[in-house]
Parts: sequence; C-alpha cells; structure tokens
Amino acid sequence: MKFLDRLDRIVRPIAIPNLTQVLIAGQVIVLVASLLDGNAKMLERLPLVWESVFQGEGWRLLSFLFVPFSTSPIWLFFSCYIFFIFGNSLQSVWGYVRYNTFMWLGIILTIAAAAIAPDQQVSSRFLYMSVFLAFATYNPNFELRLFFVIPVKVKFLAYIQVGFYLLALVSGPMAARAMVLASIGNYLVFFAPMLFQQIRNKQRQVQWEAKQNKITNEPRHTCTTCGVNSNIDPKMSFRYCSKCDGERAYCEAHLRDHQHVTSTE
Repeated sequence: MKFLDRLDRIVRPIAIPNLTQVLIAGQVIVLVASLLDGNAKMLERLPLVWESVFQGEGWRLLSFLFVPFSTSPIWLFFSCYIFFIFGNSLQSVWGYVRYNTFMWLGIILTIAAAAIAPDQQVSSRFLYMSVFLAFATYNPNFELRLFFVIPVKVKFLAYIQVGFYLLALVSGPMAARAMVLASIGNYLVFFAPMLFQQIRNKQRQVQWEAKQNKITNEPRHTCTTCGVNSNIDPKMSFRYCSKCDGERAYCEAHLRDHQHVTSTE
C-alpha cells in the first residue's frame, strides 16, 4: 500500500474527478464524428501503433483510449453504460485519485507493452477489461443480464476472461500477449496483496477444518488390549480400569481379562 500511496501523490496533480465519464464522452464524440464525416479511416488513425508514433503521429499515445467499444451506436451505449457502472463503483471504493492511479498505471503499461509489437495496432480493450476484473474482485456476486435476459454473476464472467487471457498468452499474437501482461500487471499491482492474504486465509481455514474433522473422527474409546474402538463398534461398551495407570479403556472382553499397566520403580 505504501507503493500505491506514492503513486497517488504522483498522480494527484493530474487526477480527473470524473475520469470514467470523460473516457465515455470521448468515445461517443469519436464515433459521432466518424459517422457524420462518413470517414471510416478516421478510426484507423486512433489505435496505438508505435511505428506510426515514430513517424510523427504522437496523438496515438492517448487517442487509443477513445477508440469506441463498438461502431454500433446501440452496442456502444450498452458498453458505455456497463463501463460507467464499473468505473464509478471503483471510484466510490478508492476515491478518484486512486482510481486515476489505477487507470494511468494501466495506460503506461499498455503503452510500454505495445512497444513489443511496434507494427501492430493496440486499442484500450485490455485496459478496460482490467477495470472489469477489479470490479469483479470487489463485487463478485453482482449480476449482469447476458443478452439482456439471463442473469449472470460477474465472478463467472471474470473466470471466463481469465481463461481467454491464458489462451491469448499461449497461442495469441505478440500484441495480444503483451496487452494481457499489461492488464494483469495493472491488476496485480493493486490486488496481489489482497489475493495473497485471501489464499493464506483459505489455507488456514482448510487446515483448521481438517484438524476439526480429525478430532471429530477420533474414537472416544479404544481398548488398550485389542485396539477395538468406539468407531469400529459403536455398540461396544467400554470401561476404564482403576488399577491401571492413566486412563486406559478396555472392551467388555478384556475389562476383567487384562494385565494391569502400572509404573515400574
């Protein structure tokens, strides 16, 4: 957390209180401008491509954030609405400065990762998916309507996303692999300590439950002579010999037929 506190101090002067709304507004403006202008090539000049940046198109270092989620106005509306919910929820938990820190860290990691494949286009899709992962971590039981009908908890969608991440790391193109690493890096900087603590707590719980089960499964009585116990034969009657040292139990067959165990001088 001290590391995040230092990042907060760096980001605070440039932090935007309503960053989610700014990003959504930028996407809407870009899509409307492209539709009104009838110039589909306009959208091609926005994604991050390091080769183009080296050729003087420096705006791509930020314009990739405003590449619309979809070129369909209807799907863009629903995508922006969901992003609005996720982003504002995180901001309410962290405050706008830390939310800006999360986003700017993701932006920097994305820009750096894009340099691995300088000739390929990079959008902000993976960056925004890291927002979804962060939201799902805090609100695993939040329900989304799949196809606007089927209720699905976001934790299951997050599991699917992690699966796609693994698939992209194994068989995806270099740009996709780099974006996955940037997205995971952004997420882990914020959540690795919490996830590690949850894993430790889960391990402790499993160990405690195993210990309790062991205690529960231990027989209450065990015959000192033959070893039969109350678990093997629940109906067996056991007695303790007063002449033997310690608490030594015996079954009915050996209560009167056993060698007394006493301390030797």
